[in-house]
Amino acid sequence: MKCGKLTESIYERSVIKVMKANSTENRKFYDGAGLGADCAVLAAGTPPGSAGERCEGIVSGQALASGRDKKVVVRAYLAAVNQMIARSVNEGALGLHYTYANITVVVPAKMREIRVRGMVEEASVQAEETGIPILSCNVQVLQSAAEPVAVCVVNAGLEDREDSNLVLLKKRALVDEDIVMTKWLGIEGTAVIAQGSAERLRGRYPADLVAEAADLYRYLSVVPEAATAVKSGADYLYAAREGGVFGSLWELAAANGVGLVADLKRIPVRQETIEVCEFFDLNPYELSAGGSLLIVTPNGGELVQKLAEAGVPAAVIGRTTQGNDRIVRHGEESRFLEPANGDQLHIYHQKQESGGSYNERTDFIDHREEQQD
Repeated sequence: MKCGKLTESIYERSVIKVMKANSTENRKFYDGAGLGADCAVLAAGTPPGSAGERCEGIVSGQALASGRDKKVVVRAYLAAVNQMIARSVNEGALGLHYTYANITVVVPAKMREIRVRGMVEEASVQAEETGIPILSCNVQVLQSAAEPVAVCVVNAGLEDREDSNLVLLKKRALVDEDIVMTKWLGIEGTAVIAQGSAERLRGRYPADLVAEAADLYRYLSVVPEAATAVKSGADYLYAAREGGVFGSLWELAAANGVGLVADLKRIPVRQETIEVCEFFDLNPYELSAGGSLLIVTPNGGELVQKLAEAGVPAAVIGRTTQGNDRIVRHGEESRFLEPANGDQLHIYHQKQESGGSYNERTDFIDHREEQQD
Protein backbone atom coordinates (compact mmCIF):
# COMPACT_ATOMS: atom_id res chain seq x y z
CA MET A 1 0.00 0.00 0.00
CA LYS A 2 1.07 3.60 -0.54
CA CYS A 3 2.45 5.50 2.42
CA GLY A 4 0.36 8.09 4.24
CA LYS A 5 -3.36 7.94 4.87
CA LEU A 6 -5.23 5.13 3.18
CA THR A 7 -6.51 5.98 -0.24
CA GLU A 8 -10.19 6.89 -0.47
CA SER A 9 -11.19 3.60 -2.10
CA ILE A 10 -9.33 1.44 0.43
CA TYR A 11 -10.62 3.50 3.36
CA GLU A 12 -14.20 3.23 2.18
CA ARG A 13 -14.20 -0.53 1.61
CA SER A 14 -11.78 -1.71 4.33
CA VAL A 15 -12.55 0.67 7.21
CA ILE A 16 -15.88 2.49 6.94
CA LYS A 17 -17.79 -0.36 5.30
CA VAL A 18 -16.35 -2.89 7.77
CA MET A 19 -17.12 -0.68 10.77
CA LYS A 20 -20.72 -0.26 9.69
CA ALA A 21 -21.23 -3.91 8.79
CA ASN A 22 -20.07 -5.39 12.08
CA SER A 23 -21.43 -3.07 14.74
CA THR A 24 -24.89 -1.56 15.09
CA GLU A 25 -23.61 1.24 17.32
CA ASN A 26 -20.72 2.09 14.99
CA ARG A 27 -23.13 2.60 12.14
CA LYS A 28 -24.63 5.82 13.43
CA PHE A 29 -21.28 7.64 13.60
CA TYR A 30 -19.71 7.01 10.23
CA ASP A 31 -21.64 9.74 8.51
CA GLY A 32 -19.75 12.15 10.75
CA ALA A 33 -16.41 10.50 11.41
CA GLY A 34 -14.84 9.33 8.21
CA LEU A 35 -13.01 10.44 5.10
CA GLY A 36 -11.79 14.01 5.57
CA ALA A 37 -13.03 14.23 9.17
CA ASP A 38 -11.02 12.43 11.85
CA CYS A 39 -13.46 13.53 14.52
CA ALA A 40 -17.17 13.48 15.26
CA VAL A 41 -19.56 15.64 17.27
CA LEU A 42 -21.92 14.14 19.81
CA ALA A 43 -25.30 15.72 20.35
CA ALA A 44 -25.90 17.28 23.75
CA GLY A 45 -28.78 16.16 25.91
CA THR A 46 -29.88 13.58 28.40
CA PRO A 47 -28.31 10.14 28.01
CA PRO A 48 -30.76 7.38 27.03
CA GLY A 49 -32.04 5.41 30.01
CA SER A 50 -30.80 7.91 32.59
CA ALA A 51 -32.92 9.58 35.25
CA GLY A 52 -32.48 13.07 33.87
CA GLU A 53 -28.69 13.38 34.36
CA ARG A 54 -26.71 15.40 31.88
CA CYS A 55 -23.09 14.84 30.96
CA GLU A 56 -20.69 17.08 32.86
CA GLY A 57 -17.07 16.56 31.91
CA ILE A 58 -15.11 13.81 30.19
CA VAL A 59 -13.01 10.95 31.52
CA SER A 60 -10.51 9.34 29.16
CA GLY A 61 -8.25 6.28 29.05
CA GLN A 62 -5.84 5.03 26.39
CA ALA A 63 -3.73 2.00 25.54
CA LEU A 64 -1.31 0.83 22.85
CA ALA A 65 -0.65 -2.55 21.29
CA SER A 66 1.87 -3.63 18.69
CA GLY A 67 2.69 -6.85 16.91
CA ARG A 68 1.97 -8.89 13.82
CA ASP A 69 -1.01 -10.77 15.22
CA LYS A 70 -4.44 -10.18 13.70
CA LYS A 71 -5.82 -9.12 17.09
CA VAL A 72 -3.47 -6.18 17.57
CA VAL A 73 -6.26 -3.58 17.21
CA VAL A 74 -8.57 -5.62 19.45
CA ARG A 75 -5.85 -5.77 22.10
CA ALA A 76 -5.46 -1.99 22.13
CA TYR A 77 -9.24 -1.53 22.21
CA LEU A 78 -9.82 -3.96 25.09
CA ALA A 79 -6.85 -2.67 27.09
CA ALA A 80 -8.25 0.87 26.95
CA VAL A 81 -11.78 -0.33 27.75
CA ASN A 82 -10.50 -2.43 30.69
CA GLN A 83 -8.61 0.56 32.06
CA MET A 84 -11.70 2.75 31.79
CA ILE A 85 -13.87 0.17 33.54
CA ALA A 86 -11.40 -0.27 36.41
CA ARG A 87 -10.93 3.47 36.87
CA SER A 88 -14.61 4.34 36.79
CA VAL A 89 -15.42 1.58 39.27
CA ASN A 90 -12.72 2.90 41.58
CA GLU A 91 -14.68 6.15 41.68
CA GLY A 92 -17.77 4.43 43.00
CA ALA A 93 -19.55 4.02 39.64
CA LEU A 94 -19.68 7.72 38.83
CA GLY A 95 -22.15 7.11 36.05
CA LEU A 96 -20.47 7.00 32.66
CA HIS A 97 -22.51 8.06 29.64
CA TYR A 98 -21.73 8.28 25.94
CA THR A 99 -18.68 6.01 26.11
CA TYR A 100 -16.84 5.69 22.78
CA ALA A 101 -13.46 4.59 21.42
CA ASN A 102 -11.17 6.31 18.93
CA ILE A 103 -8.50 4.21 17.24
CA THR A 104 -5.38 5.05 15.26
CA VAL A 105 -3.53 2.26 13.48
CA VAL A 106 -0.08 2.54 11.88
CA VAL A 107 0.81 -0.26 9.46
CA PRO A 108 3.90 -1.05 7.32
CA ALA A 109 3.77 -0.19 3.63
CA LYS A 110 4.35 -3.85 2.75
CA MET A 111 1.17 -4.95 4.52
CA ARG A 112 -1.66 -6.07 2.27
CA GLU A 113 -5.06 -4.43 2.37
CA ILE A 114 -6.78 -7.69 3.32
CA ARG A 115 -4.74 -7.76 6.56
CA VAL A 116 -5.81 -4.23 7.43
CA ARG A 117 -9.43 -5.09 6.72
CA GLY A 118 -9.16 -8.17 8.93
CA MET A 119 -7.79 -6.18 11.88
CA VAL A 120 -10.51 -3.55 11.55
CA GLU A 121 -13.18 -6.24 11.30
CA GLU A 122 -11.92 -7.97 14.46
CA ALA A 123 -12.14 -4.65 16.32
CA SER A 124 -15.63 -3.92 14.99
CA VAL A 125 -16.93 -7.31 16.11
CA GLN A 126 -15.38 -6.79 19.55
CA ALA A 127 -16.96 -3.33 19.81
CA GLU A 128 -20.37 -4.81 19.08
CA GLU A 129 -19.85 -7.46 21.76
CA THR A 130 -18.48 -5.03 24.35
CA GLY A 131 -21.06 -2.32 23.68
CA ILE A 132 -18.58 0.55 23.37
CA PRO A 133 -18.66 1.73 19.74
CA ILE A 134 -15.67 2.92 17.73
CA LEU A 135 -16.24 6.58 16.99
CA SER A 136 -13.38 6.87 14.48
CA CYS A 137 -10.63 4.67 13.05
CA ASN A 138 -7.69 6.36 11.38
CA VAL A 139 -5.23 4.14 9.50
CA GLN A 140 -1.79 5.40 8.45
CA VAL A 141 0.69 3.57 6.22
CA LEU A 142 4.35 4.26 6.98
CA GLN A 143 7.45 3.01 5.19
CA SER A 144 9.41 3.10 8.45
CA ALA A 145 6.92 0.96 10.40
CA ALA A 146 8.23 -2.55 11.06
CA GLU A 147 4.93 -3.90 12.41
CA PRO A 148 1.39 -2.69 13.06
CA VAL A 149 0.85 -0.37 16.03
CA ALA A 150 -2.62 0.44 17.34
CA VAL A 151 -3.53 3.17 19.83
CA CYS A 152 -7.01 3.32 21.32
CA VAL A 153 -8.45 6.21 23.34
CA VAL A 154 -11.74 5.66 25.18
CA ASN A 155 -13.72 8.71 26.30
CA ALA A 156 -16.83 8.84 28.47
CA GLY A 157 -19.10 11.60 29.66
CA LEU A 158 -19.59 11.99 33.40
CA GLU A 159 -22.93 12.58 35.02
CA ASP A 160 -23.59 16.04 36.44
CA ARG A 161 -22.08 16.29 39.92
CA GLU A 162 -22.83 19.24 42.17
CA ASP A 163 -20.12 18.60 44.76
CA SER A 164 -17.10 19.20 42.56
CA ASN A 165 -15.95 19.47 38.97
CA LEU A 166 -12.75 17.61 39.85
CA VAL A 167 -12.73 13.90 39.11
CA LEU A 168 -10.05 11.98 40.99
CA LEU A 169 -8.90 8.85 39.21
CA LYS A 170 -7.26 7.19 42.19
CA LYS A 171 -8.92 5.73 45.26
CA ARG A 172 -6.48 4.47 47.83
CA ALA A 173 -6.69 0.77 48.51
CA LEU A 174 -6.97 -0.04 52.19
CA VAL A 175 -4.21 -1.67 54.22
CA ASP A 176 -4.59 -5.28 55.37
CA GLU A 177 -7.05 -6.36 52.69
CA ASP A 178 -7.01 -9.32 50.32
CA ILE A 179 -5.69 -9.09 46.77
CA VAL A 180 -7.74 -11.22 44.38
CA MET A 181 -6.50 -12.04 40.88
CA THR A 182 -8.97 -13.11 38.21
CA LYS A 183 -8.29 -15.71 35.51
CA TRP A 184 -4.58 -16.45 35.03
CA LEU A 185 -1.24 -14.74 34.53
CA GLY A 186 0.13 -13.90 31.07
CA ILE A 187 -3.15 -14.31 29.15
CA GLU A 188 -2.51 -11.70 26.45
CA GLY A 189 1.15 -12.56 26.00
CA THR A 190 0.42 -16.29 25.71
CA ALA A 191 -2.21 -15.71 23.03
CA VAL A 192 0.05 -13.43 20.98
CA ILE A 193 3.00 -15.82 21.12
CA ALA A 194 0.93 -18.94 20.42
CA GLN A 195 -0.65 -17.37 17.38
CA GLY A 196 2.61 -15.94 16.06
CA SER A 197 4.66 -19.11 16.56
CA ALA A 198 2.01 -21.80 16.20
CA GLU A 199 4.00 -23.89 13.73
CA ARG A 200 7.12 -23.98 15.91
CA LEU A 201 5.10 -24.80 19.02
CA ARG A 202 3.25 -27.64 17.26
CA GLY A 203 6.63 -29.20 16.58
CA ARG A 204 6.95 -29.86 20.31
CA TYR A 205 3.45 -29.71 21.85
CA PRO A 206 0.07 -31.24 20.93
CA ALA A 207 -1.88 -29.22 18.37
CA ASP A 208 -4.86 -28.81 20.72
CA LEU A 209 -2.65 -27.24 23.42
CA VAL A 210 -1.27 -24.71 20.92
CA ALA A 211 -4.76 -23.95 19.60
CA GLU A 212 -6.08 -23.38 23.12
CA ALA A 213 -3.16 -21.08 23.90
CA ALA A 214 -3.85 -19.00 20.78
CA ASP A 215 -7.54 -18.84 21.70
CA LEU A 216 -6.88 -17.17 25.07
CA TYR A 217 -7.79 -13.91 23.32
CA ARG A 218 -11.38 -14.67 24.32
CA TYR A 219 -10.51 -13.86 27.94
CA LEU A 220 -9.12 -10.35 27.38
CA SER A 221 -12.22 -8.45 28.57
CA VAL A 222 -12.58 -7.79 32.32
CA VAL A 223 -16.22 -6.66 32.12
CA PRO A 224 -17.71 -9.80 33.79
CA GLU A 225 -15.43 -9.79 36.83
CA ALA A 226 -15.58 -6.00 37.24
CA ALA A 227 -19.37 -6.15 37.55
CA THR A 228 -19.19 -8.91 40.15
CA ALA A 229 -16.46 -7.09 42.11
CA VAL A 230 -18.51 -3.89 42.28
CA LYS A 231 -21.59 -5.72 43.54
CA SER A 232 -19.44 -7.39 46.18
CA GLY A 233 -18.13 -4.09 47.54
CA ALA A 234 -14.52 -4.29 46.33
CA ASP A 235 -12.37 -1.32 47.32
CA TYR A 236 -10.04 -1.09 44.33
CA LEU A 237 -9.69 -2.57 40.83
CA TYR A 238 -6.59 -2.63 38.65
CA ALA A 239 -6.56 -3.88 35.05
CA ALA A 240 -3.31 -5.86 34.79
CA ARG A 241 -1.25 -5.78 31.63
CA GLU A 242 2.24 -4.35 30.97
CA GLY A 243 5.03 -6.06 32.90
CA GLY A 244 2.83 -9.04 33.75
CA VAL A 245 1.43 -9.83 37.17
CA PHE A 246 4.66 -8.73 38.89
CA GLY A 247 4.63 -5.33 37.17
CA SER A 248 0.90 -4.92 37.84
CA LEU A 249 1.26 -5.74 41.54
CA TRP A 250 4.02 -3.17 41.84
CA GLU A 251 1.96 -0.49 40.12
CA LEU A 252 -1.13 -1.27 42.22
CA ALA A 253 0.88 -0.81 45.40
CA ALA A 254 2.73 2.28 44.19
CA ALA A 255 -0.47 4.00 43.04
CA ASN A 256 -2.10 3.48 46.42
CA GLY A 257 0.78 4.05 48.81
CA VAL A 258 0.67 0.56 50.31
CA GLY A 259 2.90 -2.47 50.60
CA LEU A 260 1.90 -6.02 49.77
CA VAL A 261 2.78 -9.66 50.29
CA ALA A 262 1.95 -12.07 47.46
CA ASP A 263 2.27 -15.86 47.46
CA LEU A 264 3.82 -17.21 44.26
CA LYS A 265 2.10 -20.59 44.69
CA ARG A 266 -1.33 -18.95 44.72
CA ILE A 267 -0.92 -17.01 41.47
CA PRO A 268 -3.09 -18.90 38.94
CA VAL A 269 -1.39 -20.05 35.75
CA ARG A 270 -2.51 -22.17 32.81
CA GLN A 271 -0.55 -25.10 31.44
CA GLU A 272 -0.49 -23.42 28.01
CA THR A 273 1.32 -20.38 29.43
CA ILE A 274 3.90 -22.53 31.22
CA GLU A 275 4.69 -24.45 28.02
CA VAL A 276 4.86 -21.37 25.80
CA CYS A 277 7.17 -19.56 28.23
CA GLU A 278 9.32 -22.67 28.67
CA PHE A 279 9.71 -22.96 24.90
CA PHE A 280 10.94 -19.38 24.47
CA ASP A 281 12.70 -19.10 27.86
CA LEU A 282 10.41 -16.31 29.11
CA ASN A 283 9.35 -15.34 32.62
CA PRO A 284 5.56 -15.87 32.77
CA TYR A 285 5.21 -13.53 35.77
CA GLU A 286 6.44 -10.64 33.61
CA LEU A 287 4.45 -11.59 30.51
CA SER A 288 1.66 -9.25 29.34
CA ALA A 289 -1.27 -9.90 31.67
CA GLY A 290 -4.09 -8.21 29.76
CA GLY A 291 -7.42 -9.86 30.63
CA SER A 292 -6.68 -10.26 34.34
CA LEU A 293 -8.06 -8.01 37.05
CA LEU A 294 -6.43 -7.36 40.42
CA ILE A 295 -9.05 -6.60 43.08
CA VAL A 296 -8.45 -5.27 46.59
CA THR A 297 -11.29 -6.32 48.89
CA PRO A 298 -11.94 -6.98 52.61
CA ASN A 299 -13.05 -10.59 52.07
CA GLY A 300 -11.21 -12.21 49.19
CA GLY A 301 -12.55 -15.70 49.77
CA GLU A 302 -16.13 -14.52 49.51
CA LEU A 303 -15.39 -12.61 46.29
CA VAL A 304 -13.64 -15.64 44.76
CA GLN A 305 -16.78 -17.68 45.43
CA LYS A 306 -19.02 -15.07 43.81
CA LEU A 307 -16.71 -14.86 40.81
CA ALA A 308 -16.82 -18.66 40.47
CA GLU A 309 -20.62 -18.50 40.45
CA ALA A 310 -20.35 -15.94 37.63
CA GLY A 311 -18.06 -18.29 35.68
CA VAL A 312 -14.82 -16.35 36.34
CA PRO A 313 -11.90 -18.26 37.90
CA ALA A 314 -10.02 -16.30 40.57
CA ALA A 315 -7.77 -16.72 43.59
CA VAL A 316 -6.62 -14.77 46.63
CA ILE A 317 -2.92 -14.21 45.93
CA GLY A 318 -1.91 -11.89 48.77
CA ARG A 319 -2.70 -8.95 51.04
CA THR A 320 -1.96 -5.25 51.19
CA THR A 321 0.29 -4.11 54.04
CA GLN A 322 1.40 -0.96 55.82
CA GLY A 323 4.55 0.65 54.44
CA ASN A 324 6.23 0.33 51.05
CA ASP A 325 7.64 -3.21 51.04
CA ARG A 326 6.32 -5.28 48.11
CA ILE A 327 7.21 -8.90 48.76
CA VAL A 328 6.67 -12.16 46.88
CA ARG A 329 6.96 -15.41 48.85
CA HIS A 330 7.67 -18.88 47.51
CA GLY A 331 7.59 -21.37 50.36
CA GLU A 332 10.21 -20.27 52.90
CA GLU A 333 11.88 -17.89 50.45
CA SER A 334 10.97 -14.23 49.94
CA ARG A 335 12.03 -11.60 47.43
CA PHE A 336 11.27 -7.93 46.92
CA LEU A 337 9.34 -6.90 43.86
CA GLU A 338 10.96 -4.30 41.63
CA PRO A 339 9.40 -1.84 39.17
CA ALA A 340 8.54 -3.46 35.84
CA ASN A 341 11.53 -3.61 33.51
CA GLY A 342 9.70 -4.02 30.22
CA ASP A 343 7.49 -6.91 29.22
CA GLN A 344 8.48 -10.43 28.22
CA LEU A 345 6.36 -10.06 25.09
CA HIS A 346 8.94 -7.61 23.77
CA ILE A 347 11.70 -10.10 24.60
CA TYR A 348 9.84 -12.69 22.54
CA HIS A 349 9.63 -10.31 19.55
CA GLN A 350 13.34 -9.53 19.84
CA LYS A 351 14.17 -13.23 19.81
CA GLN A 352 12.04 -13.72 16.73
CA GLU A 353 13.86 -10.93 14.90
CA SER A 354 17.30 -12.19 15.92
CA GLY A 355 16.50 -15.86 15.38
CA GLY A 356 17.21 -16.58 19.03
CA SER A 357 16.97 -20.11 20.34
CA TYR A 358 14.93 -21.43 23.22
CA ASN A 359 15.79 -23.48 26.27
CA GLU A 360 14.57 -27.03 26.72
CA ARG A 361 13.90 -26.53 30.42
CA THR A 362 13.33 -23.59 32.81
CA ASP A 363 12.77 -22.91 36.49
CA PHE A 364 9.01 -22.77 35.97
CA ILE A 365 8.58 -26.54 35.78
CA ASP A 366 8.57 -26.80 39.59
CA HIS A 367 5.85 -24.16 39.78
CA ARG A 368 3.85 -25.98 37.12
CA GLU A 369 3.92 -29.18 39.16
CA GLU A 370 2.75 -27.30 42.25
CA GLN A 371 -0.17 -25.88 40.29
CA GLN A 372 -1.23 -29.38 39.25
CA ASP A 373 -1.11 -30.81 42.83
